[in-house]
Amino acid sequence: MKIYTRTGDRGQTSLFGGARVPKNDPRIDAYGTVDELNSVLGLVLAMEPDAQLLAVQRDLFEIGAHLASPGTSRFTGVEASRIEELERA
Repeated sequence: MKIYTRTGDRGQTSLFGGARVPKNDPRIDAYGTVDELNSVLGLVLAMEPDAQLLAVQRDLFEIGAHLASPGTSRFTGVEASRIEELERA
């Protein structure tokens, strides 16, 4: 099984939809950070299940997908009402 394409990446990576951006693009850093936070929440949830944290984890998946798919309407991000709910919590 190959894990490489033999085309070289020229310091770029693909986003959802095929757009190419530099690997140091702030968008890549942002969704990497969101993914790391999501991983930590997964560890916490494995030790102590919590409905509110599970909902936050779902929000983070949506945010990561939104960041990885510029110019598409497939992922809309987090609704304003959800943000207000989180702020109240």
